[in-house]
Amino acid sequence: MLNMHFLLYIFVIMIRLNRLFVPAVAGAFALVPFFSSCSTSSSSGTDDDDSVVSFEDGQNLLGSSSSGEVPDGGQGGDNGNPDNGNSGNDKPSDSGNPSSSPSGDGDKPTPQSAAVADWMPASSATTETVSSEEVLAEAKKVVNGSCAPMTTEIEKGGMATWAFYRQNGDVFDQIMSPFVWTFDDGKVLKGNGMDKVNKTYETSGVYKASLNVDGNDIECDPLRVQGIPITVTSCKAAKNAVNAGETITWTVVAESEAEITGYSWKSSDAEVSGSGTSATMVATGEMHKKNVSATVSVTNSDKTVLDYTCESVSVVDPEQVDVVIPYSVQDDTKAFTGGQTLVAQYPPNAVNCQMVCGAQGDGVILEIDGEEHKINWSANITPKSCKDGSAAGTKITVKASMQVSCYVTY
Repeated sequence: MLNMHFLLYIFVIMIRLNRLFVPAVAGAFALVPFFSSCSTSSSSGTDDDDSVVSFEDGQNLLGSSSSGEVPDGGQGGDNGNPDNGNSGNDKPSDSGNPSSSPSGDGDKPTPQSAAVADWMPASSATTETVSSEEVLAEAKKVVNGSCAPMTTEIEKGGMATWAFYRQNGDVFDQIMSPFVWTFDDGKVLKGNGMDKVNKTYETSGVYKASLNVDGNDIECDPLRVQGIPITVTSCKAAKNAVNAGETITWTVVAESEAEITGYSWKSSDAEVSGSGTSATMVATGEMHKKNVSATVSVTNSDKTVLDYTCESVSVVDPEQVDVVIPYSVQDDTKAFTGGQTLVAQYPPNAVNCQMVCGAQGDGVILEIDGEEHKINWSANITPKSCKDGSAAGTKITVKASMQVSCYVTY
């Protein structure tokens, strides 16, 4: 038969693991009749003063709270679901539930969002964390993982929550492990099970933190504290489409109440040249049929940094043929795909340039070498870049607003 010792022990675990306080208290009141029943049924036995377990005794059994305050949902609990008891890199997932990192390589947390609301602690971060006065437990080097700010950016004067994401050890190991957080301004916060801490930042810039958990040293991901805002009104390309070998140029327009001090450009498509409001990139054959872009980072004198993605530019290589235009009869397998820029070539037996083009609707736009043609179900089109009498092998760049099928008449 369950006795009072066991039930109170379970109740203390619920409190210690930072579960929702109200359900825990409600559960306690729900157990009162049961306690009374147990007490009545055991009254015939021998009285034993040791049978009474106080709340404080339960806390001492599991370890006292890690700080005087309980910011951001409290310290000392597992940042994931403490009921699972599994080791893993517990952190927010798209579904809002904690998940374990499949790679176990210290994947960092995603920024706080509504999608992770279920993962977040019950209360918001409103006070700074203070170090616990308790004696730190002995480090056993069992618990390890990663650490990072729960939001990668905050505004100057705001409060950031730094969190630990467990990979090794289980939730009970984590609760009992010593945590020592060290910040680049010299502040140190420590306590057993202190897996989250809150800290206010009054000046802008990039800040770091490190964590020693259970004797293991971890470098946390950095936090950016933004100052006076920057607004980017546009970052436009000089041309929406270019051929391989041509130069793409982007120009950014940005403003801020603080002096703008720099522009930094980058792209995953190719090298970008530029350090001011404009930057360039040379289109290559490898970019054929791709949309390429660049990102500019704008900074100001208050250490604010804003990343902005510029307009994309479509690239084609006129030497790479995507479609050979059929001769004399329509062939939908060689149609111009809507929304794509393609290189089409006249067939070897073509003489003149006229094409018959069809589309499934009115007002379909077919752009040929930069010149627009409107197709109302069907149209006869002669590209200006093609010469009658020598159409064979001629290459043209085409882009259709919807799928268009063309064939050469003769």
